[in-house]
Amino acid sequence: MIRKSTINLNYGNTAKENNLIEFIVEYTKTVNFYIDKLWEKQIFSGRFLSKDGLQTESWLSERAKQCAGKQALQIVKSQRKKKKKTKPTFSGSSIELDSRFIEIQQGNNSFDIWIKLSSLGKKIIFILPSKKHYHFNKFTNWVMKKSARLRVRKDGEIYLDVYFAKKEKDKKQEGKIIGLDCGYKKLAVLSDGVRIGEDLEDKIEKISRKKQKGKAFNRALTERNEYIDREIKSLDLKEVKAIVAEDLKLVKHGTKGKIRKEFNNKLQRWVYRYFLNRLEQHCEVVGVQLHKVDPAYTSQRCSACGYIHRSNRNGEKFKCRSCGYTADADYNASLNILNRWLQKHMVSVQ
Repeated sequence: MIRKSTINLNYGNTAKENNLIEFIVEYTKTVNFYIDKLWEKQIFSGRFLSKDGLQTESWLSERAKQCAGKQALQIVKSQRKKKKKTKPTFSGSSIELDSRFIEIQQGNNSFDIWIKLSSLGKKIIFILPSKKHYHFNKFTNWVMKKSARLRVRKDGEIYLDVYFAKKEKDKKQEGKIIGLDCGYKKLAVLSDGVRIGEDLEDKIEKISRKKQKGKAFNRALTERNEYIDREIKSLDLKEVKAIVAEDLKLVKHGTKGKIRKEFNNKLQRWVYRYFLNRLEQHCEVVGVQLHKVDPAYTSQRCSACGYIHRSNRNGEKFKCRSCGYTADADYNASLNILNRWLQKHMVSVQ
């Protein structure tokens, strides 16, 4: 399980910045030199360049040349499966550095983290100051990996992507298990009665009113995604060890022509995959297990007696035609989702 956090490298003095830019320019030139050689020989496979293939007049160290050669090979391999191959060009905007070049040190002044870059060539050593931030501190209990990605933005600012690893054994083993129903009207309803994202439909309708691919449309998409992120983070999972959700991979499959065009347009803006992916990421961060079950009939089945009929559900209301049980339809579905997983794994409900 790997997660990324980005830190700012623009706190150093001008001399350090100029030296770093000099390295980036030279590295970029070297990668493109190797791309030309690989393209000339039509080499689209392998993991590393041979020692002979690394011959160049670049002032980069041998290690840095190996790194540049590996990145060049990966770039050229991206054309391997294309019928019409086009020689790529490396822009230098993203440089992959492994543990041979980078050391991340903790600081104790206004700069609480320092990045040491070495073995680059010409005996250059960079010690660059930076600052931790909220997203970085979320991974305090994770293991920071030594590899990183050096990135140059279009405005010339330089950033470093660092990576954190968390082992599966860090998942909670104590706590309650809850079911979760993901919906269009409400983002999610949980089997313990919690609801999140009750304004989701308004966000989706706002998108459907905008001209597709326009600036307002893109802003509305961003607003919806940010809303989903906030709602997920609002979940109190301190006493929860596992969440059971529906596996909704094919929920939109086959809907074209079967439902009203107006509703289908809104349905396309219901990003259940985005929600489930973000939920999974959040669960990984807080150590909660996430299980998925078959969604078949979870909205039509009575969680009290097990009777299944499509007329049991009427919009947001559920009333069983057999036993008369009534409940919020999404809450009833969340209970069915939970019970399906519990029964499959022979876990007794507390």
